[in-house]
Amino acid sequence: MNFTAKIHAKDLVSSGYPVLVVPAFEDAGFPSELKDLDKSWRGLLQSAYRNDVQKDDGALYIVPTPLGKGIRRVAFVGMGKYEECNLDTLRRGAGTASGKLRKIDVGRVVFLLEPFVPMDEDFESAGKALIEGARLGAYYFDRFKSEKDTHELIGAELHLPRAMGAKAKALVPMLDEVLTVTTSTILARDWENTPANFATPTHLAQLARDIAKEAGLSIKILEAKECEKLGMGAFLGVARGSIEPPKFIVLDYKPRKFSKTFAFVGKAVTFDSGGISLKPGLDMHIMKGDMGGGMAVLATMRAVGILKPDGIRVLGIVPACENMPSGTAQKPGDVVSTQSGKSIEVLNTDAEGRLILADGLEYARREYRPTAMMDVATLTGACVIALGEEIAGFWTDDEAMSDAIIKAGAETGEPVWRMPLHKSYERYLKSDFADTSNIGKKEGGAVSAALFLNKFVGETPWMHLDIAGPFWSPENKAYIPKGSTGYGPRLLVNFLKNWIGSVDQG
Repeated sequence: MNFTAKIHAKDLVSSGYPVLVVPAFEDAGFPSELKDLDKSWRGLLQSAYRNDVQKDDGALYIVPTPLGKGIRRVAFVGMGKYEECNLDTLRRGAGTASGKLRKIDVGRVVFLLEPFVPMDEDFESAGKALIEGARLGAYYFDRFKSEKDTHELIGAELHLPRAMGAKAKALVPMLDEVLTVTTSTILARDWENTPANFATPTHLAQLARDIAKEAGLSIKILEAKECEKLGMGAFLGVARGSIEPPKFIVLDYKPRKFSKTFAFVGKAVTFDSGGISLKPGLDMHIMKGDMGGGMAVLATMRAVGILKPDGIRVLGIVPACENMPSGTAQKPGDVVSTQSGKSIEVLNTDAEGRLILADGLEYARREYRPTAMMDVATLTGACVIALGEEIAGFWTDDEAMSDAIIKAGAETGEPVWRMPLHKSYERYLKSDFADTSNIGKKEGGAVSAALFLNKFVGETPWMHLDIAGPFWSPENKAYIPKGSTGYGPRLLVNFLKNWIGSVDQG
């Protein structure tokens, strides 16, 4: 679906919008920007605002025009208290409005921007949050349903008073970035919601080719034999149990001039049964989304290729395979080699993501010598236990990367929390038969996983981002749908901008 975003600075009364969305705050009065419109509506809007509109977070009240012309509807969206409003409040309000209004075929929604701007924020940040929330809140996935959802939201727009026309023009460049990044987020949602029989490593490799063509990226796809020659025994060990061939995907954004290189490495297990260490059957179907880290990286690379940041080369490395039980699957107790030369005793075949990331990180480090790198993965249930379903955990010893990801989380509403890279726990990864085991104790399991990955990064500044909690939602929440949330592309694009800025200043 083609989705448009626009900014208007014209007379509100004669605008003819299909629906105008206006915030309703518990601790703020009727928006003064509606005064002239309300006069033409014979006071109906103020009356509704005073007597009928619910202002608590998530409520929506629609007032149809009494005139049969001009603006057809005004929709008041409850935003809670203005003094507590932030950018994610705006995304939630816009997502609530667009999700409900889409179902009555309004076509496009227009936000009265000025009263939406929170304290200590600017018009650009507020407008960006509203467009993001509107587009992501209108998302639905019906690919495999015979009865299709025919309700479409084809655009989200911002309205400023005519006198603020210069400010409206200044906001226009922001729209292309918002559309690029939200399209990438929707791409991630679609593929993580797609069942594993339609989203195999081969399908993912074709998606990567399509992304490369669209975004002007270079691409390399290593087949199993090439991976074997490179010594990727950990990656191939995970893939052994499946009839689906593994694919090692490399996307490369390489401008003519660059002074630094950043590598994203994403886990893409297109279905994770646990292998011989079989998972419980309850909720195993969600493991079609165990390639959430890999999809976050592929979708981010699409955005990077379109946005074309200056002075930096960006790599997206995605080892893709299935983890299945069979007569050829690796077994608990097996020892596998890695491209680094380190050997790993596989004590649990369901700790497979770290195995494919070990070869992915080593490949990135060896082949491209990046300035810094990050792995992204739906890695551990332990991280979900620690932080819940809305917060990703990250581990790093690099302060510039830490600051950049924390800032990005606040900017995008995709929250992160720094976790300890507690080196003392390395003792739990000791193996009697190999250089390391792939799991430690149950307690502190997410920390042990990070310490395991740390063994394969050498001296390169590195971050591990565990998105096992926020990649999937059990319910609809404003602009976050039930199922895949598409967590990652918005966060990683903002992180990259913040990190580039900090490195340039340093």
